Amino acid sequence: MARTVVALLVSLVILTPPAVAAADDHGGTTTTTTTLPSPTGPYASCAALVAGSGPHAPRPSDSSGDGQSPAETLYECELKDYREAAAQIDAAFRQAVAQARSQFRRSTRTAHSAAQRSAALQVMQAAIIQAATVRSAALVTLGPPPVLKKSG
Repeated sequence: MARTVVALLVSLVILTPPAVAAADDHGGTTTTTTTLPSPTGPYASCAALVAGSGPHAPRPSDSSGDGQSPAETLYECELKDYREAAAQIDAAFRQAVAQARSQFRRSTRTAHSAAQRSAALQVMQAAIIQAATVRSAALVTLGPPPVLKKSG
């Protein structure tokens, strides 16, 4: 859960449009308000699932018979959370790049000189570099994927 919150927070940083505001000829400011869930520990929902109290916990009458150990169930849940967080980071990166390119296209339509087109290109490149830097930091913060710990 904590990794997901960190990933979401970092992805929101990617979506914050400082580079787009710099390319905007109107000089307006953009305010983003976001409510994040409070972290209760890494993979708290997965631990609750294994303990049998989570929202997706099996019911007492549910006998699927899959034979998974609690460790395997926990691992699968953590891996699912990890993949979702990584997908959110990647989606935010792709959205930031698309936004930078869209702003570049809008800026070049109104550009009347080579200097204006060059400035618009530099702003787009800076926005993409910033998005890549934030994405990289988010993936480092997310850390490696969970590993199945086998008792032996």
